[in-house]
Amino acid sequence: MKNLLSFILLFAVTLSVYGQINVDNYRQIEYKNWNSNQVQIKHQLNQLKAQWATSDNISMDLNLLMNVEATGYAAIFNVRQIAKTSLDVNTLLNERIEAFKKGLIANGIGASDIVVEVISQVPIYGLSNFKKIFSKSQNEVPIGFELHKNITVVFTKYDLLNDVVFEASKHEIYDLVKVDYFAENPYQYYDTMRQILTSYIDKLEKRYGEVGLELDSFDRMLSEKTSAVYPISRYTSYSGLTRMSYDELLDKNQELISGVRTVVSPSMYYDYLPFDNFDVILHPKVIKPSIQYTMNMKITFTKKKPTAVKTITKTEVEKKFFMITDDGQVKLIDVIK
Repeated sequence: MKNLLSFILLFAVTLSVYGQINVDNYRQIEYKNWNSNQVQIKHQLNQLKAQWATSDNISMDLNLLMNVEATGYAAIFNVRQIAKTSLDVNTLLNERIEAFKKGLIANGIGASDIVVEVISQVPIYGLSNFKKIFSKSQNEVPIGFELHKNITVVFTKYDLLNDVVFEASKHEIYDLVKVDYFAENPYQYYDTMRQILTSYIDKLEKRYGEVGLELDSFDRMLSEKTSAVYPISRYTSYSGLTRMSYDELLDKNQELISGVRTVVSPSMYYDYLPFDNFDVILHPKVIKPSIQYTMNMKITFTKKKPTAVKTITKTEVEKKFFMITDDGQVKLIDVIK
């Protein structure tokens, strides 16, 4: 009884220490994140410095961000198959792919939206021992074939991705390579962004006019730059504090020689482009991974130089008229102008 009480006490202390370690680790992570955020905020505040505007030159540097939900998606899966012969490996893999395609069509995806791409078909070699009279040798011999294919599934509703992955798992297709995002006619978004930024500049010109800087008499130079940021480039990995228990994967009577080998793979989350450095933000509520269009517009106002006045000198010649009389006298005639 005494030994049992000692064991229970030791177990409770162990749990307490283990829990304390986890809490301490969590607090350390929280502190590091807080400290990192403070450094980042300080750096951003240092960048928020006003630029001097003179009476002759004024510059505006404006950034706009538009979050756009994709209108189409493409999930790419990689699938592999091995078999002893080339015919067998193709037959087995085609059966899996055809079953996968039927399941996708049943979920509302068109047959033309499923594209199968052959990546490679290579032989598999193994070492075989050959006995000779006085020695042994090992030679490579073909023992089978390995076939790789990619399956691209195109769909228009984001929620279908979960059904596509679930359907793939039914046919032992587990490798989701990536998901691409598409938007129809992206030029329409750039046109909208350009209109909004030029309207925003008009408002700024009025504000400058209120403080005495009339920009109507200024020359203008304008430049712009656009870009598109897709979700695949905005996923960030992190290591969670929780660990999965693998005990439920074992049968009741199953015993292993060694413990279950766990592979702690980092998790990922979608971290959209932050809004800090943008003057105008369109559709700021980001719920699903979105395509983020950006536009930078720079405009410089330069005061026009006064036009030099050219002095023109005009020489006027005074004209006089004379008349010679019959007796030979010269008389000045007064002509009325």
